[in-house]
Amino acid sequence: MLLIIILLLTLLKFTKWSVNPNPNRSFSLLITSFSGVCVAVQLRKQLNIESYTVFDENRDVGGTWLVNTYPGCACDIPSHLYSYSFEPNPNWSKVYSGQEEIWEYLRNVAKKYDVYANIKFNHRVISAEWDEKIGKWLVKVLDKPNNKEEIYIFDILISSAGALRVPNYPQQFEAFEGPKMHSAVWDSSIELKDKVVAIVGSGASAVQIIPEIVDKVKQLVVYQRNAAWVIPRTQFPFSSYTKWAFANIPGVQWSLRNLIFWSNEMYISAFGINTIMGKIAVMLGNYQLNRQVSDPELREKLTPKYPLGCKRVTPSNEYYPALGKPNVTLITSKITDVTKDSITNEDGTCVQPDVLILATGFKVQDFFAPLNITSKGGEDLLKKWKEDGPRAYMGITCHNVPNFFFILGPNSGLGHNSILFTIECQVNWVIKVIEEMSKRKARVLALKKSAEDEFMDFISTSMKKTVWGTYDCGSWYADHRGVVTVLWPESLISYYNRTKDVNFSHMEFM
Repeated sequence: MLLIIILLLTLLKFTKWSVNPNPNRSFSLLITSFSGVCVAVQLRKQLNIESYTVFDENRDVGGTWLVNTYPGCACDIPSHLYSYSFEPNPNWSKVYSGQEEIWEYLRNVAKKYDVYANIKFNHRVISAEWDEKIGKWLVKVLDKPNNKEEIYIFDILISSAGALRVPNYPQQFEAFEGPKMHSAVWDSSIELKDKVVAIVGSGASAVQIIPEIVDKVKQLVVYQRNAAWVIPRTQFPFSSYTKWAFANIPGVQWSLRNLIFWSNEMYISAFGINTIMGKIAVMLGNYQLNRQVSDPELREKLTPKYPLGCKRVTPSNEYYPALGKPNVTLITSKITDVTKDSITNEDGTCVQPDVLILATGFKVQDFFAPLNITSKGGEDLLKKWKEDGPRAYMGITCHNVPNFFFILGPNSGLGHNSILFTIECQVNWVIKVIEEMSKRKARVLALKKSAEDEFMDFISTSMKKTVWGTYDCGSWYADHRGVVTVLWPESLISYYNRTKDVNFSHMEFM
């Protein structure tokens, strides 16, 4: 499932950039996740660009909120903040909305701004190669329904291949021949009722799935490598009167959004080293565990052995009670053998599950794969990033890929607040750069390597002040070197201040 957004800037006033064999038209490509829809909307709103083409491998807009349909699938950020600032929704049903409601919100935004008219669904971007001679990108796209590959030529590309995209299937479970599925590729045709079900993982997906299926199954066996930090979740439905107030009384909904934002923003200090906020957050997590788990043996298994925040913190009021039910077994011993019908652990435990669920996360460190990007000088960008680590200025662009922008690129993910804030910051930054290219009548934009190096030095220094850059807890935030490549190390306000204006002296316009 390749969720690639590649966007090419086009507008009649830029016809001198003609990027298609047809000199009267220019194109853009993008995938329609939250990032992609945001790009499309802001091109229209800020630059009056309506001529672009969207390539999306899926059947509809939505990205991860289209693809992930497992029981209990929801966002761990309150919906009044996990939404666009320019498109508030007064009708969210509850504080934390589920997958279907979030997907419907995104579809409605795409319809409102007529994004659908520009989308080619079931089209997968295979590769992008920078052609130095013509100063353009050669992009290969697979038309899936017709099984036909096509080559397009573009001036500017914007990739929004999100991190939670390609499911991680641990090789050791290939031997299991019974019904199995990954949480990100949920198969509702697999019957769970009255079955012995094994679920591998203890991250955000598992925390949401387990309470939803525990009462359906005969026995639930949970395989946990590391206990999650689980904190209380304030969840309740919004009444019709509250929704009316959000829609009709100026400032009510915006005030709630700001309250949520600043409350979450405070948590960034909890992920520093030995901070007061960190100690308070630990107390909150321990309170939740002690209050909901009475069995001392189970409580010990569920007590994290790493600093809070080193792995993603998950809000839930249902996870611990579900694990305490009589039909649930929590196994923390290492899995040593998987056969066609059984799973054996280091402590000798052997289980023969009827169904296997892999809540084993995503291949986050594969970045934009399986898309192949050939950068300036013919270099394989993915290979270089996987060997030496990714390098991206503001998480948006790098020196060896001219006219190429990432949305939610390296070191721009979050562990404490709404990623949509970052998306909007990055999209607005890209819009300003595109506008400056137009003003300067520039055909090619390249980041200076010195600016990239300076930014990456800042990331390295700042990360050392956090739990992410100090402790090795096996988090998906870090790559094979133990270097955190996913997260932004400071507050969102810090990121906003760095991206609200563009330092054009860091770039070369040609």
